[in-house]
Amino acid sequence: MSDVRPLPISILRGGTSRGIFFLAKNLPHARERIEPILRDVFGSPDARQINGLAGATPNTSKAAIIGPPSRGDADIDYTFAQVDIKTPLVDWGGNCGNISSAVGPFAIDAGLVPAVEGETIVRIHNTNTGKIIVAHVPVRHGRAVRHGDYAIPGVPGTGARVDLEFTDPAGSVTGKLLPTGRPDEEMTLADGRSVRVSLVDAGNPCVFVLAEDVGARGSEAPDEIEANVGLCDTLEEIRAIAAERMGIVPSRDVALSKSPGLPKVAMIAPPSEYVATTGDAVPADAVDLLVRSMSMQTAHRSLQVTGAICIGAAAATDGTLVHRVTRPATQRRDRDRIRIGNPYGAMDVLVTAHEADGQVVIDGVRIGRTARHILDGTVWVSAELLALEEEARGDSELEVLATLR
Repeated sequence: MSDVRPLPISILRGGTSRGIFFLAKNLPHARERIEPILRDVFGSPDARQINGLAGATPNTSKAAIIGPPSRGDADIDYTFAQVDIKTPLVDWGGNCGNISSAVGPFAIDAGLVPAVEGETIVRIHNTNTGKIIVAHVPVRHGRAVRHGDYAIPGVPGTGARVDLEFTDPAGSVTGKLLPTGRPDEEMTLADGRSVRVSLVDAGNPCVFVLAEDVGARGSEAPDEIEANVGLCDTLEEIRAIAAERMGIVPSRDVALSKSPGLPKVAMIAPPSEYVATTGDAVPADAVDLLVRSMSMQTAHRSLQVTGAICIGAAAATDGTLVHRVTRPATQRRDRDRIRIGNPYGAMDVLVTAHEADGQVVIDGVRIGRTARHILDGTVWVSAELLALEEEARGDSELEVLATLR
């Protein structure tokens, strides 16, 4: 018997991320058995991921596992995994909104959801957060449309717009919009400095800090942030303390090893003019606030979609630092739309909310993305990782590949 076995995969870009997609029926059920398969496919751990298919950045080291729905209000289940590059860790703690934008197109192309000409609505159950994401996918001749005139910062050219509705996004991991019950709070760092932070959980849990409080502007390019080792260390310390306060880890001392991806940490600042990484000038009146976010201990080249969801929810919540620096609703053309200035340019989110018993309730956050179905194929995986699972199911490679059309 050969020492390798075939495993069908697809590669898709969703927003500013690229991921490897798997059908759930082709993988074991237990995550501890899936993880070595993902490391084998991705080529991790290795800073270059030269022995696998990932791209040696957090934005291109992501997995999506798609299967039949486990709840009646969804069309499919979607599980996200962030495969670490330099360590053996696979993080299942939260969702990736960018990859979420490719889930609907994949499900339609794979025949998991019946295609409706014009627009197909796919109700996605993200198993990481237990939340429903509603994807509005343009469809032509039974497949998701790729080409269109919608542009998003960080992706060359234009594509067909995929709208994502994150319904009831609050409490994705912690169960609360404000995990500690406070819109902002003080945090004392190891060197004695005190900073104000806001801990918010919508889409994914995030901790926000004013850029000026950590010696930054909030308009820095990612390379400039990463070159400032002291700033990166400070942001990681803030993230670790927040992880403990949110109950994601038992102690800040294990935040890096146990949960390097959650919570996200971001610097925020009021709107101002800056130069995007594309070289284009972004005027102050084109954005409602500035955000510079970290992802897996590196500066995000744009902004996580789930980060944008959390920012939108925080901006709609009185008392948070995000609400404080965001251009007031009375000064925006569309009071419910928030334009977030990130390194690539402006990303906008549409927030719907209402008040109940004196508390803000976030009904949903909507964002536009584009996606591209790049490849369907077979990756060769170590036989010892797949043999027992395939024998138990009795599936053949051709039967599995036939589901991808």
